[in-house]
Amino acid sequence: MANQGAFDIVTLRAADGPAKGDYYGLPWPCWGTPEIKHPGTHTLYNTNLHVKDGGGTFRARFGVDREGESLLAYNSWSKGSEITSGYPEFTYGVLKQLGWDKDLTGKERATIEKIGGAAPDGVGWAVDLSGGIIRVCLEHGVMAYGNAKARAIAWNLPDPVPVHREPIYTIRPDLVAKYPTLPDARQFRMLNAGLTHQKSAVDRGLAKDFPIVLTSGRLVEYEGGGEETRSNRWLAELQQDMFVEINPADAAARGVQDGGWVWVLGPEDGSKARVKALVTERVGKGVAFMPFHFAGYFQGVDQRGNYPKGADPIVLGESVNTVTTYGYDPVTNMHEGKVTLCQIRAA
Repeated sequence: MANQGAFDIVTLRAADGPAKGDYYGLPWPCWGTPEIKHPGTHTLYNTNLHVKDGGGTFRARFGVDREGESLLAYNSWSKGSEITSGYPEFTYGVLKQLGWDKDLTGKERATIEKIGGAAPDGVGWAVDLSGGIIRVCLEHGVMAYGNAKARAIAWNLPDPVPVHREPIYTIRPDLVAKYPTLPDARQFRMLNAGLTHQKSAVDRGLAKDFPIVLTSGRLVEYEGGGEETRSNRWLAELQQDMFVEINPADAAARGVQDGGWVWVLGPEDGSKARVKALVTERVGKGVAFMPFHFAGYFQGVDQRGNYPKGADPIVLGESVNTVTTYGYDPVTNMHEGKVTLCQIRAA
């Protein structure tokens, strides 16, 4: 932050000063040990840059071929790459095949062989604690995770080619019959009962009572659940109230005033959150937005007294997850708590 003025607003690289050459924020991935001084990766899959300068390729994480077709890149490689074709993820064995293992230091080689035990050739870049495989790859202009084609058909996902599926809670129940969510299934020991919940929501006509699509997301000022950033007086000054963004048409229909208190009602278990209204055209009619960085109030009740003395953040507010709902993404197997339906009423 002290060197922001050194970063170019177009390239996002620092032209001078202590951060010279770095990309703003050292974006992921930032390869290797500190001694390598990798600048960070501003844009993934950018073959116009050398890998040392933040360039990259598509990761070869699904093998080298499938059903007789090569999965490796064709006629594409990073600028300055010594391999001008596709290549797999790098292991100690791959380095040996290329003769690049001689570029490893004795300490790096010893670490790799210790990790590999009786089969050191199978030690890959991701488990090489020495960082030697990554370092050698960067020196030769290649990506440690390989150079493959981007997949258009993801054969290991529920829908190898993406298709539209209506959310579990949708304002268009008429589309559920045509675009249902995936059938209930047990995934990694967890039951994903999305179809059962979707059918129940349609049968109960929830969309009539909860006609607004609610999405949650980030604020620039806060991070994560916000306990730390809301305890920072400079950041807390910038965002002092939990809020919901609501379109002027929806606000007018509900008698909601900008800056006024409202109840955001969720479709499960009578959930509700008392927050301030931000009336804005940044969200469309029938859509609302709430940040997810707040906590310390629960359904309108201040919980500050429950914090250990001196541990309460400067700013408290309702958690948006009070009103978000059931759902698991069948592709990532992660909880889908970001989007749901809601109703908004003046408090």
